[in-house]
Amino acid sequence: MPKKLVHLWGKTSEKVKLETKDYALAYRKAAAINLEFEAKAKRLGQQLEGKALPTEHLNEAARDILVREGIHPQQIPTNKKDALKFFQKQDEWKEQWLDVLPGYTEVDGKPNDRGGSDTEYEIDKRNPWYQAYKVLNGDKGLSITPTITEATEMYLRVNARKKKRTPANQKKHERLIWRAINALGCPDDLITDFNRLRASQHKEVLERINPNWKADTLNKALGMLSAVFKFAIWQYELSITNPWSGLKDEILDQKDARRSFTPDELSLYGEELDKLNPEARLIGHLMVHTGCRTMECAGLTHADLQMQNNTPHLKLRPNHIRSLKNKQSKRDVPLIDKALDALRPYLAQTKSDDPKAPVFPRYGRDGGMDAISQLLNGVIRKRMQIDDPTLVSYSTRHTMKDKMRTIRATAELQHSILGHGKRTDADNYGEGELLRYLLEELEKADALTHWGN
Repeated sequence: MPKKLVHLWGKTSEKVKLETKDYALAYRKAAAINLEFEAKAKRLGQQLEGKALPTEHLNEAARDILVREGIHPQQIPTNKKDALKFFQKQDEWKEQWLDVLPGYTEVDGKPNDRGGSDTEYEIDKRNPWYQAYKVLNGDKGLSITPTITEATEMYLRVNARKKKRTPANQKKHERLIWRAINALGCPDDLITDFNRLRASQHKEVLERINPNWKADTLNKALGMLSAVFKFAIWQYELSITNPWSGLKDEILDQKDARRSFTPDELSLYGEELDKLNPEARLIGHLMVHTGCRTMECAGLTHADLQMQNNTPHLKLRPNHIRSLKNKQSKRDVPLIDKALDALRPYLAQTKSDDPKAPVFPRYGRDGGMDAISQLLNGVIRKRMQIDDPTLVSYSTRHTMKDKMRTIRATAELQHSILGHGKRTDADNYGEGELLRYLLEELEKADALTHWGN
């Protein structure tokens, strides 16, 4: 613990057992512990400097005070003799706290000026010592409303623990949230001061100052604001409605922002991939032959490569490099001969005894998706000279979807390959049997010379 905080923390160090042999889980647990440690250190630092604590931290600080003094109601002894001493200690502590207030006396149970007037003495309700006093008196505590900044900070902490993003992706997410919040221009306002009229006016401002924004972009910004307010209303049990609810624009006949490769474009794309560094080349080809997402391929570990199986395949699971988009993304995708022929020589040269090691170290890291995406998109823009913004490296996934439709693969088998939707019928196949069916569909798709429109 930082030396200056030891007397407030009540200990000089803290040891936590992670209770796991799984490296990926250990990293996530350690990250969560570090976040909690930093949050508490920040709170105690503010308390030490006499700064007003954020709303969410008052009750926590009050509890720490009482636990440190050994008088928290939950610490009551089990035998009568010690319990009587415990209650006496509580009473003495309350009297000591009241004595430090300037000009404090009690008249009919209410704090008054020492001069005897009927003027009620004003106590700072955001003082954690006062909150501790209220707890000892059996009061439920104050219903405190957070500011927009406080609500956002708490939302981000809880959301980070729930979503378990990589550090780089978490920073990106926080940057987007704060950009939306800062655009409000009133970070210190109470969250209850922001009504539906102000929300509607803010939406109009966003539309006016961002004329090039698509409806999707505007809806994402409004969605982020709505998520913060919704969380604060639930967390603090506020009796207000979410001012952002229902403000999103309805998008009719929405077309996907990306299109598929044409057969000629895909053939040229494959030729240009061969000119890249070995890791980027293989990631690009794996995306073409499997329809996997960018980071699903770039974030593979050696444990994810099931090369000795009767049907060699990618075992896509969350790992310490990257998570997966959703639970449907957890799947096994067979590798056709073209993919295996490209992958095996590379693995022979870069063999690793560590199953957790990334297959592609240059891009299998936090933030690696941005690097590989830019490089692969550069193939389309610079090498192939295609300026169409709807054609990107991720279009290989859309291309595979079109190929699956063309060969009339069942919806369940398409979902099993691409990680979409529910896989009801396909789930009835045995594991090895399902892999063979999927491999047959991928081979048919690879043999196509025309697809889509």
